[in-house]
Amino acid sequence: MSYELYEQTDQIILRTARYELGWSTDSGALIVFRRDNGPNILGFGPPVAGVDVAIGSPTNWITAQTFARYIWHRLQILPDGYLQMTIIVGLGPFKVFDHYLLSDEVIERWIEIENVSGDELRMYGVRLIIPHVQIGSPDRCTFEAPGNSVRPRAPYTIACTQDRNILPRRFFAPGLRGGSAFEPAPTQGAGVMALVNSDLALTFLCWYAGDDEAALPYVQGSHTAVSLAYEIAVAGWLPSDWRFALGRQFFTLTPEPWPAALAIYRALTPFPRPPMPWLRDAIIYVADLRQHGGADGLRHRLPELTTLGVDTLCLLPWHTVGDRPHLIGDLEQIDPACGDHETIQQLVAAAHQHGMRVLVDVAMQGCAPDSRYLNEHPEWFVRDESGAFVIGTPADVPAVARHPGVALATGGYHFDWLRSDWRLYWQQWVIGQVDHFALDGIRAVAPYSAAPAWIRRASLRASTGSALMVQTLQEIATARPELAMISTLSGPRSAQFAGGWFDYPSHHMLVHLAMRRITPAEWSAYQRDYAELYPDTYRIGFLESFDTADCNPLADGLRGSRLGQTLWAVMLFSGLTPAIWNGQEIADRTVLPRLLALWRKEPALRYGTVAYQDLTAATGDIMIIYREFEQRRLIGVINLGALPGRFIAPQPIGRDLLEISPLSRERRGIGEELRLAPFGIYCFEG
Repeated sequence: MSYELYEQTDQIILRTARYELGWSTDSGALIVFRRDNGPNILGFGPPVAGVDVAIGSPTNWITAQTFARYIWHRLQILPDGYLQMTIIVGLGPFKVFDHYLLSDEVIERWIEIENVSGDELRMYGVRLIIPHVQIGSPDRCTFEAPGNSVRPRAPYTIACTQDRNILPRRFFAPGLRGGSAFEPAPTQGAGVMALVNSDLALTFLCWYAGDDEAALPYVQGSHTAVSLAYEIAVAGWLPSDWRFALGRQFFTLTPEPWPAALAIYRALTPFPRPPMPWLRDAIIYVADLRQHGGADGLRHRLPELTTLGVDTLCLLPWHTVGDRPHLIGDLEQIDPACGDHETIQQLVAAAHQHGMRVLVDVAMQGCAPDSRYLNEHPEWFVRDESGAFVIGTPADVPAVARHPGVALATGGYHFDWLRSDWRLYWQQWVIGQVDHFALDGIRAVAPYSAAPAWIRRASLRASTGSALMVQTLQEIATARPELAMISTLSGPRSAQFAGGWFDYPSHHMLVHLAMRRITPAEWSAYQRDYAELYPDTYRIGFLESFDTADCNPLADGLRGSRLGQTLWAVMLFSGLTPAIWNGQEIADRTVLPRLLALWRKEPALRYGTVAYQDLTAATGDIMIIYREFEQRRLIGVINLGALPGRFIAPQPIGRDLLEISPLSRERRGIGEELRLAPFGIYCFEG
């Protein structure tokens, strides 16, 4: 790779055939980034550091007390011809080696941190920052963060007003999860953020990937520009003169328009566990045996569920639990409220006779306060610095660990996944359950270690347990290759072991759609972007689940309502595999069965291409979703409003396959006008 490297008074410049990068000789931060002699997109704000470290507590960030200082730089030509630029920065008691690997289109960044003080230091997090990004005129630029709670096509001027320490307003994020507009990456989301200027045909794209620790994306505005950053949940003791490496931040500046630019992310994000083909056809029923009178009670309901179209059971843990179904009591003891070995075996056998798969939840994070393991194996649990058990969600953990989906319930004790004896016991128990009950699969609940294990262990950071959780699941998949595995987390890390995800981001966006916090057009844009990130076959949609009463109670309150029925239609027409939480089918015996029957009957709903809002002119509460597969065309039409609505089709359309809601039609030139009932649901032949 040809290059030029030269120094100016205030910056170091590296120029290749494709890019020019410049680093400040004051702070060491990246302040110049341009493509093909185009405009520089960085440095539109006051000087900031490109790296920050929290020591002593999760909120004690070094740059709040002192400045980052550029020390030196080093350029290496690697054997493959790529360039590696290293900027060496002094940051309080640390020497930071900020590495940039230039390889064709994408730049890969990671850091090494060396403790140059005489003391052992307790680290709580690292921030990787790309400061003050602006592409052309702010009025012609948008901010994108697919798969998060961020509103799609958010104006750049709105992103510039965001503050890391202040909750975002709804015109930027229609709803928050754990006080954040973003999902941790790569555990719960892709971590992709982008700035797009359609006039200049430029997209700045960045994301984060890491095997050990997750990172929480965030934006920091200066009212004139916006910095894009990732707060990595690294935690551990760093002795004097020790150094460790972390983080993989990727970024590029491409002439590809949005969302075509996402192809660059997909090309560099492998999905080693292919999606399970049967998920596209499945109807999943998630049940707690305790709410059905035990295994016998659910077994007697199997004919009814079969009539509904259910072909997959996903059962909550049947071992003894605490106040929450995923706080382990005793893995070896079946809860009497769930039945016994014999009745559970009978349930699984009967489900197989009805053509159903049976999956069971495997809890991974912690146990109940009365669990026998606390007394028999106290060494299996996470301890704080003083040696005390870590209970619930500690106050002094990185922000990622407090995020919904990974935070442990109040009163729960965290398992220490750095303990090989615990991992082996848990793994053997899972395989034993699969074999003993002839299970078809498992659902891994929250495979992320939320609490750092602060007991000192050489070469292991306090936050490295998460990688070992995934490794344990991968080993189970290797030992039982026919076992179906799904997850409650929906990020790329889950793809290392899971063939399907429960799609929590889309679930929350559905509820925001119901509350009119986003429009049908914004849901459409959100799903288009999401489909570019991941194949649709990975994603399982739901309106309620075992934890929505805690994290999203409004969703449970929609059960059986007309608005809830419209959301089922939106979900199914959008191609998400449906998952029913026990009791939902009892509250809706009319619309839901018809929707599920249509899902089962029409391959276009499961396999077809998806297009939104592109066939017709419609009022604001009307959503139109077009599906096509092997010459079969379907048009899903949903009126999300409490008043009658209408839309004009450019040409006549066929009959309504659902025949649920009243409808009137009238010719308008070569097309026709359709008047829709409040909360009306329709599926027309195209």
